[in-house]
Amino acid sequence: MANFIIVSDKPHVNKILFGTVEEITSRSIGAERTNVAKVILWGPDVLHRHKEAEETYICLEGEGDIYLDGEIFDFVPGTRVIIGPGTLHAARPKGTCERLILLCISSPAFDPKDVYENYRGRTW
Repeated sequence: MANFIIVSDKPHVNKILFGTVEEITSRSIGAERTNVAKVILWGPDVLHRHKEAEETYICLEGEGDIYLDGEIFDFVPGTRVIIGPGTLHAARPKGTCERLILLCISSPAFDPKDVYENYRGRTW
């Protein structure tokens, strides 16, 4: 059995209430250890945490905020944020910015069962 996977299909795009998630790599194509997604937000993400996953967010385009355990930080192109398991977090475009584009790298690979939404939802 080969120890690699080559994927040439277009990434699957999930539409969500406040943006889109383009799965560049995912469990569905065999990536068990790391997941990479391109996220385009035009509204605030839902406050959430993960018990198992560590995530890295990399801002590619737009200006935004990132919420990390009760504090809000600027999130602009080039900013990289490493989010440990258990950290309450979310991102959103700032002010007149129409969209915020980021890469989300998750290890282990993203598992929807490891998403624990906060009661505040998108109001932060």
